[in-house]
Amino acid sequence: MRVGPIVSLLLGVAPAPGAAMFYYPNPAASALEHILVDNWGAYASNFSSAITPCNNYVTEVGESAIKSRRTTSAQWLRVAFHDFATADVAAGTGGVDASIGFETHREENSGTAFNDSFTFWQPFVNEFVPMADLLAVGTVMSVHLCGGKYIPYQYGRVDATEADPKTGVPEPNTSVEETLAQFAQTGFNQTDAIGLTACGHAIGSVHAGGFPQVVEEFHITPDNTNGAVDFDATRAVFDSAVLHEYIDWTGAKGGPLVTSYNESSRSDLRLYQSDSNKTMLELYAQGDGFLDTCVNLLGRMINTVPSGVQLQAAITPALIKPINVTWDVTADNELVLSGKIRLLHEGEIPEDPVSISFSNGYAEALVPEEGVGTSAFKLAGSQTNATTQFLPFSIASSRLSGASSFTVLAAGFEAQAFQIQDAAFILPSLSHVADGTASVVVAARTNRPGFDASQLSVKIATPVAQPLTLTPKIVRSDIDLIEGQNPLSNIGYWSGSVAIEAPTGAVSVTLLSGEDVIDTLLLDAGVAGW
Repeated sequence: MRVGPIVSLLLGVAPAPGAAMFYYPNPAASALEHILVDNWGAYASNFSSAITPCNNYVTEVGESAIKSRRTTSAQWLRVAFHDFATADVAAGTGGVDASIGFETHREENSGTAFNDSFTFWQPFVNEFVPMADLLAVGTVMSVHLCGGKYIPYQYGRVDATEADPKTGVPEPNTSVEETLAQFAQTGFNQTDAIGLTACGHAIGSVHAGGFPQVVEEFHITPDNTNGAVDFDATRAVFDSAVLHEYIDWTGAKGGPLVTSYNESSRSDLRLYQSDSNKTMLELYAQGDGFLDTCVNLLGRMINTVPSGVQLQAAITPALIKPINVTWDVTADNELVLSGKIRLLHEGEIPEDPVSISFSNGYAEALVPEEGVGTSAFKLAGSQTNATTQFLPFSIASSRLSGASSFTVLAAGFEAQAFQIQDAAFILPSLSHVADGTASVVVAARTNRPGFDASQLSVKIATPVAQPLTLTPKIVRSDIDLIEGQNPLSNIGYWSGSVAIEAPTGAVSVTLLSGEDVIDTLLLDAGVAGW
C-alpha cells in the first residue's frame, strides 16, 4: 500500500478467485510483508513508528512519553498473551483471535494497553488484514526491532465476533496451581509456562498507576508519572537480562512480580520456584540461546488459534517486490502501466544497472529514487541491516502490446517474472471514497477476442466501527456498473457507486470477470498506506 488516497496493484491473468498477483503473493501477505520489512527510512511502514525507539509509547509523545515510562513493545506482548491465554486447545477454542477487544472490561485485563494498542492498529485493518494478524505481528516486531530475533510470521488469523466465554488469564494474585492449569489448557506445560513468562518479561515494566497491588504508589513521581518499576535494567531491550538479574539476585531481581511488597502479588516468583528454579537455571545457562527459546515459545503463542483457522505459510522478505503496479489513464488520456520496484539489498546498494523487461520484448532501464530504507532483517548471514531501494516506472500501453509479464533484471538478484493483464482494470485516478460514497470507474478492452465485458462485476468491502470492541467489522456490498463515455479507442468505461459507512481503514474494491478476481484497489488507506 502507499501513502495517499489510493492504493492499487494489478492482478494476474485469470487467477483463482481471491488471488492477487501484484499483491505478491496476495493482498494480505503483501501488506504484512511491508509492515515486517519496511521499517525505517523511505516508505517505512507507519507500524514501525510505535516502537521506534523501543522505549516509545503509542499514545504519548515528547516529554510526557519519556516521563510515563510506558513501553509499546512490552504492551504489545502483553496484549497478545492475554488474547492467547484463554485458549482451550482440547476444545479448539480461543487463542489469538482479537477477542480480547471485547474483554477489556474484565478485571484480568485491567489497564489501557489493550485499547491503546487496538486504537493504533485499527487503521491497518481491512478486508485482507484482520486485527488478529496485526496483534500477532505486533509481537513479532516488538521482539525483532528491539533486540530479539525474528519470529517466523504466519498469517491467516480470523477475528472473533464476540468475547471468549472462557476467562482465567493469570493475574498477580493467582495461585501457581491455577496458573499452571491455565497454561496447560493452552497447550503449554510447566517448563513452557516458565519460559514464556520469562520471555514476556524480558522487556517492560509494571506500573503503580495500573497495578497498585503490585507496585507501591510512592514510585509515582514527576519523572515517573505512572510509577514504573522495570523487570530488568534494560526496559526497552529484548534480551536475557531478566534471567541474570533473577538468578544472580542483582538489579531488579526479576522484576516487581518477583519482589513485590505484596507477597500475594509475587506471581512470577511462585511460577519460577514451582520447579525449584530448574527451568530458570537452564534458561540462564543458555546465554544468548535464550533468544532462540523465546522465538519458539512466542511463536507457539501467536500461532495458537481456534481449530477452524488455517494459518498460511510464513512470510519471507521479498528480494524483488512490485509495489502499486497498476494501469491508469493520465490527464492527457494516455493509458500507462506504472508502479515501483522494491529491491532488498544485503547492505550497501551497488551502482549496477537495473532494468525491467516485458515478455513482448520491450525493455527499459530503471532509475532509482534517492531515498532508501532500512530493514530490521539481515540477509544471507550478513551482519548488516538490509537496505531497500525503490525504482519507479511509467510506460505507455502502446509499448506493451501483447505483453503478459515483466521481469526485473538486477545484478545479484535471481530473475523473477510477474504476470500482467490489461483486459479490464479499475482506474485509480477516477475511483474514490467521499461523503459516505464509494465511487468506482472500470475500464475494459472492447476489442479483445474472448473477453466479455458484460461479465464484469465489482464488490466493495468496508471496515467500520462496531460496538464493544475497537476491532472493525467488514461490511460487504456490490456496485452496479453502468456503461459511460470514454476518451480512449477500443476501451470502454463502466462506473458505479454505493453508499458506505464511515470507514476505519482502507476500503477494498474487487473487480471480477465471472468468478475470477482480475484487479483489486484499496481506497483511503491513510496512515496504513505506502
